[in-house]
Amino acid sequence: MINSARRSVLRLLLFIIFSGWLSSCASEYNVLSSVADVMQTLHSAEEYVIGHGDKLNITVWGQEGLNSEVIVQPDGKISLALVNDVQAVGLTVDALRQELEKRYRDFIFEPNVSITVREIKSLKIYVIGEVNNPGEYDLLTYTDVLQAIAKAGGFTIYARPNRIEIIRTYGGQKTKTRFNYNQVVRGKNLQQNIPLKPGDVIIVP
Repeated sequence: MINSARRSVLRLLLFIIFSGWLSSCASEYNVLSSVADVMQTLHSAEEYVIGHGDKLNITVWGQEGLNSEVIVQPDGKISLALVNDVQAVGLTVDALRQELEKRYRDFIFEPNVSITVREIKSLKIYVIGEVNNPGEYDLLTYTDVLQAIAKAGGFTIYARPNRIEIIRTYGGQKTKTRFNYNQVVRGKNLQQNIPLKPGDVIIVP
């Protein structure tokens, strides 16, 4: 009887401790309600920018002979009938559509162009250094630094996880951000765990 009472008290104490731990974790983390909320937060102010290797379906209304499926070449251009080579990399879909309509006006009265991105090949991130599977990874959904490290198989025994760097190129300029894995997994300085963008390089020394 006494042992049973002791076990009940012990279970109660464990429950109280566990409940307190959950409460402290909830205060450390901002939990979004759905994947859709996460994606909206990340991309709400952005429109997709065309990159190398993307496959585009281009349709010119009323001009079936000009409809084509093209792949963005390593030089960043696409080749089309009548207008020849057109720069695509770095443009949004709408900006490319406007450029094509401008060029087709030399040949067609009031051209109406539509563009559909059929395959995205340019959304890549890179994880290099002391991880088990270094290399490039597709960035087709929300991915933060912790998730990228997990995709790369985690650290080798030689890694220095408190000195990770993220290299990002924006507007022709490279920026470097430090990431302390040890802090983040303990729930500290969580702002370091940034959402990644195409072209980001994670270096694990």
